[in-house]
Amino acid sequence: MRDTLKIVLTTVRLEDTSAIKSLRLPIQNNGDPAKLLSARQSGFSHAYEEGARMGRFVASNGATLMSFSIAGITRQEAALIAGECERIAVWNMYEIRKAADRALRASCEPLQ
Repeated sequence: MRDTLKIVLTTVRLEDTSAIKSLRLPIQNNGDPAKLLSARQSGFSHAYEEGARMGRFVASNGATLMSFSIAGITRQEAALIAGECERIAVWNMYEIRKAADRALRASCEPLQ
């Protein structure tokens, strides 16, 4: 089990186009960030970078965009975290951390 979990979070307003362009949004698996942003829709999407062992996640409420990355995780752990994030009603660092902790605790529990 890991001792620390590093989460990098960036939040920008959707009307700040220069800030949006500065973000790396490699999200491909569960959504189209360009569509999400242009339509100003609420939504969530994620991707995994194998070489960097990093999960990348994007959430929007239609007014702001949160992009967060979690390093040092496996593809399976990223998928578990994404599943927990789907349950988040109010996006903030505390809720993201709780979702990651729930997912990773589940991934470390021994099978019965």
